[in-house]
Amino acid sequence: MSYRVKLILTISLLIALSLSIGGTILITVSFQVSLDAETDAALRSYESVQSTLYLLNSMVSQTDYESLSTALSQMAEQNMGNWQALILRSDSQVIYESRGEALAVAQLSLSDTVQCCYSLVDDLYGHGLVVLSRITAGEEQLTLSARFDMSQVYNARQTQLRLYTVVYIIVVLFGTGAAAVLSFAMTRRLHRLTVAVRKISGGDLSTRSKLSSPDEFGQLSRDFDAMADKLQENISRMETEMQRQESFMGAFAHELKTPMTSIIGFADLLRQGNLDENTRIMAADYIYSEGKRLEKLSFKLLDLILLKKDAIVMRRVWLASYVAEIERALAPSLKKKGIRLVCKAEQKRVALEPDLVKSLLYNLIDNAGKAMDGEGIIAVMATAIPGGCQFQVADNGRGMEKEELTKITEAFYRVDKSRSRKQGGAGLGLALCKQIVELHNGSIHFDSQPSKGTRITVTLYGKEEKRV
Repeated sequence: MSYRVKLILTISLLIALSLSIGGTILITVSFQVSLDAETDAALRSYESVQSTLYLLNSMVSQTDYESLSTALSQMAEQNMGNWQALILRSDSQVIYESRGEALAVAQLSLSDTVQCCYSLVDDLYGHGLVVLSRITAGEEQLTLSARFDMSQVYNARQTQLRLYTVVYIIVVLFGTGAAAVLSFAMTRRLHRLTVAVRKISGGDLSTRSKLSSPDEFGQLSRDFDAMADKLQENISRMETEMQRQESFMGAFAHELKTPMTSIIGFADLLRQGNLDENTRIMAADYIYSEGKRLEKLSFKLLDLILLKKDAIVMRRVWLASYVAEIERALAPSLKKKGIRLVCKAEQKRVALEPDLVKSLLYNLIDNAGKAMDGEGIIAVMATAIPGGCQFQVADNGRGMEKEELTKITEAFYRVDKSRSRKQGGAGLGLALCKQIVELHNGSIHFDSQPSKGTRITVTLYGKEEKRV
């Protein structure tokens, strides 16, 4: 059973139950009030008959049954008593009787202590009130029995019940219709959310419920749409990451294929053993250089994998001394290529992971050197900033096109593939630099112009320092 049907049935049941209880109480109370009023009126009429009989008895010295009968007959003719039936009798005879058969079914009795009693009856003569009492007439005891018609009260209740039944049915039907309209209006938005959920579960991640009502359904819709946005974003990120992983594995396989083919080929030549000395030395050198390239590639891949664990410890170092150490290590090899390395740094203490940042700067300076066809200058500047430090590596080499700048930090991407392979590059250096920067909660920015050079700005923040 759907929620909409349950809501209609619940509202209809509440309307029917409330109307039933309320109507029953109202009719019962109204009937009881009318019945009490009619009973009081009948008893007052009975008391007037008693008073008349007492008055007649007090006017004569001896009880005159004929006078009593005449008086009751006159009262009946003038409809003064309003009784339905009446009997006045002594111990020996009936003094007056009017429709005595209507009183024959009444089962009332008097005792020495009870001089008057009455009861409501329902018989073949209808609903009535029967009253019985004793009247003293001289030395005799007379019995006065009277019946008063109460059918009007009961008939009024039956009329009320019939009218109430009609009104009850109309109200319940109207309430059911109103409940159907209300439940449709309430569940329409819920149905809209359900349709959106089904579409998303079916793969349509762009579906949104877009309800703007200020109630709980509107809030649920906004939360649902926010969840769907997050889900779509996460799935898109996963798809992008999967594509990146596939590209990474394809590039990695390609990087392994070329040197391994060469190594196997030259190793096969050496295995044949019929080579002259120059060819043998060339083959051995090629196997050695390609093996070193594979070793370098494996180390960088290992660094990338380890950096994914995001477990580093920051240390505070003197910036000028740190950069001077890097200059001493790289300047001689660059000088042999005709490249001058110039470094400047502030003598301030900053927090960083020394080994990783050293690998970062080594890669940036190495890439700058590879970007030069001949002599040139590489300038490194290091400054302290609030919460961290900033490095700038600039060269006057070949530079890059703008469309290349967004791709150079991807693993295995190289601007000039033939030149990079000849120089021993695998396209992992800047990908490693990007990981190191992210571990320092920093940023890396490239500014390059073809034939004029490249400037790389790296901003790093120590984890124990607040980033501003």
